[in-house]
Amino acid sequence: MKKIFKGLAIAVAATATCAGVALATTGCSAGKNGTYYGEYHYVNYGHTYGMIVEVNVENNIITKITDITNTDNSYAKEIQKDTEWVVVSGANPDYGWTENDVKKWNTYENWLLQQYVGWSVTDIKDITVYYDGVGQPYETKGGYNAELLQSGLLISSATQGSGRLMLAVQNALK
Repeated sequence: MKKIFKGLAIAVAATATCAGVALATTGCSAGKNGTYYGEYHYVNYGHTYGMIVEVNVENNIITKITDITNTDNSYAKEIQKDTEWVVVSGANPDYGWTENDVKKWNTYENWLLQQYVGWSVTDIKDITVYYDGVGQPYETKGGYNAELLQSGLLISSATQGSGRLMLAVQNALK
């Protein structure tokens, strides 16, 4: 009799373990597929700087990122409703930005968004972006934000905008 109960206990435990693994695997892949929204912003010099993004993920891989800042997207409107987002994407000719820097960001922002395609969610979440007390991402000079620089997910002369984008994407993937 003991052998029968022991055999049944092992069979039940094995079945439960297999079912648990199946559910965990299914739950993980289903949870990672979809469209996610995120944002990152801070106030500096009386202006709100930031980005709002839409991130598409399939099988734990980023398939598309869209900058939805200042669009009719309902998530973006909700985030921006109580704030006047004067500087939103990445570049503005104030505070050291030259017109060429602004033009470079505006020219290459779409390229930068496309560079995220093919990255795993985990790899993007593992990149650390350092920022100052108000939330402004540091430059990459002097070893600051070395991980962002090494990732290649930035536009030169637009490190702050690139950092804002990374932080917004990470917020979406939280």
